[in-house]
Amino acid sequence: MKRTLAVLLTVAALTAPLAGCSSSSKNVTGTVVSKKTDHECKTKKKGTKRTRSCHTEYELMVRPKGGDEEEVDVSYSAYNNCVEGSTYPKCTTR
Repeated sequence: MKRTLAVLLTVAALTAPLAGCSSSSKNVTGTVVSKKTDHECKTKKKGTKRTRSCHTEYELMVRPKGGDEEEVDVSYSAYNNCVEGSTYPKCTTR
């Protein structure tokens, strides 16, 4: 009984922070106002060795009808397919 309870609490504790992390779950529909890329690098030090990892984030600023602009993270191909003035998310499926 204690073991089952401990397992359930551990699973709940590990999955709860992940519930709000997904920015791609936004259901935004509107016009692409601008595009932006962020190139981020991190350096990790393990003992005397340093490793550097970099990645690029692709973001679209979308203005829904009657709303404020929202930033949406998209894939590289969706970023290239969507030009300013196009309708999001329709422009992502070319």
